[in-house]
Amino acid sequence: MDKRILGMVGVGLVSFAHSFAMPANAQQTDASEAENALESSQNWSRNWEESWRDSLAKRQSFWQKLLQWQISDHTLVRIYGQFNLGQLNYDDGFNEINTLRDNPNAPSRIGVRLDTDFNNGGNLFLNIESAFARSTYDGIFRGGVGSGNSDAWNKTLLRKLEARVYNPQLGHFSFGQGSMAGDGITGFDFSGTTVVSYSSVGDTISGIPARQLDGTESTLDLQTFFPVFDASRRFRFRYDSLAHSNASISFAIGKEVLIENDDNTYADIALRYETSWRGFGVKAGIAYAYNDSSPAFLSGSVAGLDEESGLNFAVAAGANDIDGRFLYGKLGVIRQLSQLGTTAFSVDYYTGWNPHQAATNSRSWGVSVVQRIDPRNLELYATYRRYSVDGTAVAYQDADAILVGARISW
Repeated sequence: MDKRILGMVGVGLVSFAHSFAMPANAQQTDASEAENALESSQNWSRNWEESWRDSLAKRQSFWQKLLQWQISDHTLVRIYGQFNLGQLNYDDGFNEINTLRDNPNAPSRIGVRLDTDFNNGGNLFLNIESAFARSTYDGIFRGGVGSGNSDAWNKTLLRKLEARVYNPQLGHFSFGQGSMAGDGITGFDFSGTTVVSYSSVGDTISGIPARQLDGTESTLDLQTFFPVFDASRRFRFRYDSLAHSNASISFAIGKEVLIENDDNTYADIALRYETSWRGFGVKAGIAYAYNDSSPAFLSGSVAGLDEESGLNFAVAAGANDIDGRFLYGKLGVIRQLSQLGTTAFSVDYYTGWNPHQAATNSRSWGVSVVQRIDPRNLELYATYRRYSVDGTAVAYQDADAILVGARISW
């Protein structure tokens, strides 16, 4: 491993530990947590009702007016996106990779949203969003040698192309390419470190092949052994109910239209719940997904945050119908160390049972630090993660990964 990168992570962790007794400023965490919830579809039924009026109220600076156009008294068009680049250092004992790459935990993207209000209190929402073309893991500038590399845009990079109608009596009706009902259900997380660390621990090393104990490169990516049984984005119809007693239900049915040779019909149903009591907030959700000829699964997560201390936790779990299971846990704390923004620290652990037919068990643990620079919508982050896999027919090398980078959002 690069000792300079290890030093950067170490300095960040030590300085954070010395400040553990400092109180958190709960108001400073609201923007980042709202963004995380919106990104992972954790809180749809509330966020979409409030989003466009909130954005209009914040449209004050030249930059905000450049990216947000009020084309009528009832309609707002917004251009949004993020760049998220990190330096990855990966070592499996035989091969070391040092490369600048797009951070797969929250890939770079750009999108356009249109919100317009109806006279009855309803709303129409149109959204198109795409990831940027990038190589799989050997650097966005040099091109990669992993699977699925491409420096050109292709349809698999299309994240969203959808329309959503909100009716104040009935709820939300969505059609097009977008999140299934259970998308993000294993990702409830208040830690402030999700830009680089959350339940899908395999994202950090996506595209990198697993290494057998004798040094042979496996035909399987290491990420394959760390599933989270979370729904994805499809071309679908989706319904989200209004929130009642802090709970909402949603269901979706759809097809995969961006990847060839996938004729499955996908359907899922999800229940989400959130509440706050004496400054302690909780979000939870559970979903069941039917995937036609692919394994069905049940999964969910719960997260909590004490707004006064900044202490937080997240737990996620899931199982498919062919005996695959996983459990994930995370502890974190958020502190206001600088007027520029909050500092978040977290530790987490993942274990999987029968994650793939080639493995009986998989384990990963990690530590992460994220520093927000609120005036620039910037996050600086660093994470270290260890991966271990117990193979069925062959033994696999343990691997270490360090990712240090930055995300800027607009």
